[in-house]
Amino acid sequence: MRPTMKRKKKRKPYLGPLFLAWCLKCNLPIAKGKQCGRCGAATSKVRVTPPGDARPAFEGDIKPLRSTISVQFGAKAARGLIPSDKIVLLNAIPELDRCEEVILDGQIIGLHRFRLEQLSWEFIPKLEGARRLAQLLPGRCVAVDDVAARALVRGANLMGPGVEAADASIKSGDAVFVVNQQGSVVLTGTAQMTGEEMQARNRGVAVRNRYSGPPADPKILPGGQTWEQVVEANDPLLQQLERKAIRFIRSTTTEITKHPVVAFSGGKDSLVVLLLVRKALRDHEFHVMFINTGIEFPETVENVSTTTSNLGLMKRLLVGQVNEDQFFRVLEQYGFVARDYRVCCKTVKLGPTAQLIEEHFPEGCLSFIGQRRYESQRRSQSRRVWRNPWVPKQIGASPIHDWTALMIWLYLMKENAPYNVLYQRGFERIGCMFCPASDMSEFTTLQSSHPEEWRRWRKVATRITKQQGLSEKWLKFGFWRWRNHPPPIRKLARQLGISLTPETGETTLEKLAYTITSISEEDGEKILQGRFNQPIPLDLAITFLPALGDVLYDVDRGIVQVLSGKGDVQFRYTLFESGDFTIKGMGAILEKEAEVLVKAVLRGILCTGCGICLSLCHKDAIVLEHQRARIEKQKCIQCRACLMGQCPTLFGFQRASEEQ
Repeated sequence: MRPTMKRKKKRKPYLGPLFLAWCLKCNLPIAKGKQCGRCGAATSKVRVTPPGDARPAFEGDIKPLRSTISVQFGAKAARGLIPSDKIVLLNAIPELDRCEEVILDGQIIGLHRFRLEQLSWEFIPKLEGARRLAQLLPGRCVAVDDVAARALVRGANLMGPGVEAADASIKSGDAVFVVNQQGSVVLTGTAQMTGEEMQARNRGVAVRNRYSGPPADPKILPGGQTWEQVVEANDPLLQQLERKAIRFIRSTTTEITKHPVVAFSGGKDSLVVLLLVRKALRDHEFHVMFINTGIEFPETVENVSTTTSNLGLMKRLLVGQVNEDQFFRVLEQYGFVARDYRVCCKTVKLGPTAQLIEEHFPEGCLSFIGQRRYESQRRSQSRRVWRNPWVPKQIGASPIHDWTALMIWLYLMKENAPYNVLYQRGFERIGCMFCPASDMSEFTTLQSSHPEEWRRWRKVATRITKQQGLSEKWLKFGFWRWRNHPPPIRKLARQLGISLTPETGETTLEKLAYTITSISEEDGEKILQGRFNQPIPLDLAITFLPALGDVLYDVDRGIVQVLSGKGDVQFRYTLFESGDFTIKGMGAILEKEAEVLVKAVLRGILCTGCGICLSLCHKDAIVLEHQRARIEKQKCIQCRACLMGQCPTLFGFQRASEEQ
């Protein structure tokens, strides 16, 4: 016999402890704790899938969930399975797209999943959900004898010859429930045959096993609960969380003597931080910063204004206003932004943040930010106090680092806080409208909720897709959200027959590359010759060349010369409109100087005016004009800090070069 290979189990994304519990006496969720704060009864653990960041199901979640169940199982099943008088939670789990466990009565009854390959929703019953549905829909049941039932409990698929009875209306692909001789559900899975084929006991798999277990009755609890009762049951925890957060805010403000600000995005997490900082610092002066990226939801902009006004903080609100065309300029220049190519964050979020801080807090600031460990792997590994290299004058701190989404929502409910209405409309996350980190399910919601904004993005996206020789299906199914597609996404593309490789026309950024053609020596002087792979617009390139030295621009001949250095280390850079360049000098490694020259040229011609470089210059030698940065040569001391720091143009070019 050949040895069998053990399949390596996929590591679950544990970003923190799994806290969720349930008071079965009150039928209320407990965000953390072994005792209900309302009745004192012991709680029961809810074994959610990691990362375990469960949240309330709002009306905008309940309505499409019932609609999905109704399409698959009928309106009666939808009403019976998701009653209006019970608390429902949703827990997002790792999948190709949005997929959430549906929790009520302290039980996970099923999954609400967006099928990316079909761009549609489906409900997948788990055992508890199947037991409930079996009572509502006896026709969906497939009956087996007890011998077959025991095999199914151990994980086997149901084979055709093992079927005792089946409803003739069952179609292949339907979700069905297999019951034993006593009528108890032992398996929920997907029909691989029609009901008539099962009745005929045809050979082959009749039902593919998805979830199976020993027979049991459904664990249905009485309804009538309210969110006010949930807050009451969790009040001791909420008070404890508030005290710890306030201590953190006060101690951090004492240790770090920068001006305190709250980075308010209009989302739930930053709203909690705003409330906590307001309580912690009281009369201590702090400010609120909001960056309007130009692609914020209108509801978000309104919420920021309303919230700060209601809290008496309008005079402390500082707004970084980004031109609404900026994001689309970035698309035209850099091509599609992606999860692994977040140049958009640098240009419409972090850059404007750096500008706003430079303008109001030139000595820097301490920003309290709504960042939580349960949001992502990167954030779970982040410290509670950190520095962002893209915003050098900002120190970030998170008072809610260890909070779960349910804790966040219960605190907002307790405080009766004016949260963003988009959460009620089915949006799980609130950020930029066209963020590549969004699921396709959210883009389908966006398409119907904000049609005008969607049409504008779709028009630009369609043009870029055609320029790159990619298909309409590539755009439709959201493959633009990655540069380097992960294996499951590549597999899906193969299934759909979609090419992921651009065939024609690249963006300006993706075309740019340079090579060093020769290095020689003449009369003790080294000479490097290089070439860009396309002509260079010198009128744009010269805007950052003063960082290297004195610039001489011969417009008629299409040549720029830069004289740099002092003493024994001096260089002469010559850049031609054709894209050729030379560097002559003594006493240094010319390859490094070529890299510096390329950085300066790229910063000049690809600048989108994000403003990150302004905070890097200690001499205020960089200014923004007409949405582009340039160096004022009278102030520049050639320290090159602006060339060595962060810049989206270099971030993009380095990646483009690696791919080539």
